[in-house]
Amino acid sequence: MPKLTLSLLLVVILAVVSIGGALDNFFNQYQTQPSKIAHELSTYHQLGTSLAATLDQQPDPQQFITDWQQASHLAVELVALDDLFLPESLKDDFYAGKPLDFESEENITIHFIVPSHNQTLVFTIPPIVTDNHNNALQLVFTMLFYLGIVLVVLVWLYPLIKQLQQLRRYTKAFGEGQLQQRINVKPASYIASIEHEFNRMAQRIESLISDNKLLSDAVAHDLRTPLARLRFGIEMLQETDSPETREKHQQRLSRDIDEMEKLVNVLLNYARIEQSILATQPQRIDLSALVSECIEVAAHGEIHVHWQPQTDAVIYGDVNYLSMLINNLLGNALQYAHNKISIKVTKMGAEIRLAISDDGPGIPNDKRDELTKPFMRGDNALEKPGYGMGLAIVAKIAQLHDAVFEIGDSAELGGAECCVTFREGG
Repeated sequence: MPKLTLSLLLVVILAVVSIGGALDNFFNQYQTQPSKIAHELSTYHQLGTSLAATLDQQPDPQQFITDWQQASHLAVELVALDDLFLPESLKDDFYAGKPLDFESEENITIHFIVPSHNQTLVFTIPPIVTDNHNNALQLVFTMLFYLGIVLVVLVWLYPLIKQLQQLRRYTKAFGEGQLQQRINVKPASYIASIEHEFNRMAQRIESLISDNKLLSDAVAHDLRTPLARLRFGIEMLQETDSPETREKHQQRLSRDIDEMEKLVNVLLNYARIEQSILATQPQRIDLSALVSECIEVAAHGEIHVHWQPQTDAVIYGDVNYLSMLINNLLGNALQYAHNKISIKVTKMGAEIRLAISDDGPGIPNDKRDELTKPFMRGDNALEKPGYGMGLAIVAKIAQLHDAVFEIGDSAELGGAECCVTFREGG
């Protein structure tokens, strides 16, 4: 939006200055009538020069002026040359015989030198009024000015209108269920920030709907088995009178209930992640210190953990959910590693990278994106305990912290390598 406001302001200013200046210059050139004014003054110049030359030869110039004025209506007078104060730049021309013109609101005075008598001949004439019948032309130029402004603004508005229409089409399509709709944001777009926010909103909504579908499918699948066992166990309890058999079935029922309770807790925790993080004020966190704390809690005697901390690794986030992210990555590595795990926190410019790798079987390329979805498990995970939520939780927490989660191969240990790249905070 700042780009939109600034560009509109610049367009209006440039249009007003350029169009207004061009029309004003053209109008001034059209309406000025210098030839008429120069012609009228030229007549007085010739008359005054001739009269001044005549006075210069008269013994009594004042008497001559008095007699001359009786036959002329022109206001003429003689004043002492010393009473005329002139700047140095005008004195030379005036003393050489060039007339001087002075114009005021009341009249125009033309001065001629009479050198022999050290006097100045002064003609006083009314101001020369030029009749300008240019009202129609002024109206035309005014209309051209405003039409020019409107045209420039319309040219500026055209791409904005197209972008808004495009946004409307994508929004309508998205509302009709086409959740894959995304706007191709151009760098020169006036509403690039709005288009980016639309894409982020669309991505989040699509992700939420996809997660809800996966959760529903998982609930239908993973709860069906313990529910069936519960029904079977209850029926067996009703049919047996043996205390030993009854106790055995009761223990199985208790285990099935515990399994269902764990699954419900996992579902609730996953569903609450986004709402909880958004409601939490982010704080500065030393990522290396947080990783060290998680390693101490999750220490595994059979697996060697090689840890390389970074001294300056500060990020912004929620400490509880970042601990959950690290614990899930660490637990996943401990579950599949044979003998060794490597944990590194490195700083690359404005980014901080957390990498946890193991010497386990690794994760195939075609399974990596799938494993970031809830209840998706790899081929090697079928015999392992869990619900397939670990990496999905990691991906969700990373997304809500504007971090990038990637799964790759470990060049050092040969197994899987899970990396989360954060932006540096503070």
